[in-house]
Amino acid sequence: MKKYCLFAILTLFFASCRTDMDLYIENDDTTIVYTILDTNADTNFFKVSKSSLHGDYYYDKDDIDVYFAGRFKDENNVDTLKLELVTKMEDKRLQSFYFTTKELREDEEYELFIIRKADGVKVSAKTRTICPFVFLKPLPSNKYIDFKSNVLKNVEWKGTDPSASYKINGEYYNVVGYFHYRELMPGAHDTVDRCFEWFLGSGQTEGLFNTTDNYYTIQYMPSRFFFKLETDEYLVNNSPHGVKRWLKDFEFKIFVTGEDLYYYNVATGADNHYPEVPNYTNIENGIGLMSVRTTKSTFRTIEQICRKRIANNYPYGFYYDPNR
Repeated sequence: MKKYCLFAILTLFFASCRTDMDLYIENDDTTIVYTILDTNADTNFFKVSKSSLHGDYYYDKDDIDVYFAGRFKDENNVDTLKLELVTKMEDKRLQSFYFTTKELREDEEYELFIIRKADGVKVSAKTRTICPFVFLKPLPSNKYIDFKSNVLKNVEWKGTDPSASYKINGEYYNVVGYFHYRELMPGAHDTVDRCFEWFLGSGQTEGLFNTTDNYYTIQYMPSRFFFKLETDEYLVNNSPHGVKRWLKDFEFKIFVTGEDLYYYNVATGADNHYPEVPNYTNIENGIGLMSVRTTKSTFRTIEQICRKRIANNYPYGFYYDPNR
C-alpha cells in the first residue's frame, strides 16, 4: 500500500498547505520505518523506531521481531532473515538499526515485516530493487576520454530487458564524473587517493528517456573539465612545491533513485539521511519509507594530449606518463 502525502506535495505550489501526518494514536504507538535498499551495498540498514504522545524513541530489543525476505545473491529460493540489532553513528548521534550483510539481487522484490509483540500487529512494506542496466556511451570499445572538444557529448544507458522497452524501474538519475588521482605531499611516506566531482546532468525518466531508440541520455561539454580543474578548491589551495600527483582513470557514474524515494524527497525536501519522523509513507500499519537506489560506473583513461596539458599547464604537480 502506498499513501502519498498530497498536502506535502502540494506545498510545492501552495505554501499554506500542511505537511504534517497524524502519527499518533491515542494510548498507542506508531511504528516508524526508514530503509533504502542498495544492491551495491555490503550492508543494508533498517531504522525501526516508534512515536507516541510521549515522544520519539526506539523499541527495546525484545519488543519486536524484524524480518526481511526475498531472494538473495547466489540463492535460488526465497529466504526469510531475522534481522539483528546494531548501533552506529548517524547525524553525529549513536542510533539503533537492524541490518543484513546478505547481498541483494537486481530487479528482485523484497519484503520487510515487523511483529510487535505487545499487540501482535504486523508492520510491513515491499519494494523491488533497480533492474540491471548498461552504458551505451561512452562507447564500451573506446578506452579513452577526450576533454578538448567544445562539441556536446552524450552519456547514454539503457535497461537490459527488451520486454520492458529497455526501461529502468528508477524515477530519477544523476550523472557525475569523477577525476581520480593519487597524491604524495612533501615529506609524506604514503600516497592518498583523491578526486573531484563534476556534475554532468540529472532528470526524471520522462525527460531523459528516448522513446524512439529506447535509451536514456544526458549531454555534457567535455572542455568544461578544464574549468573544473582550474577552479577546484582543494587543488588550488593544497598544491605546495614538491607535491606529486598521478592521474588515474576518469569515472562516469550514474545514480538511480527509486520512485518512492524520489517522491519522498520531493514531498519533504529531505536528503537521504534517516529522518526522525517522515511525513510520507508506503508502510502498511506504520509510517515511513522503504525504497531503493543504486549506482553504476564505467572508467576511461584520459587521452594523451589531455594528460600532457594537465601536467604541464597547471601548478598541481601532476606527472605525465606517456605510456598509459
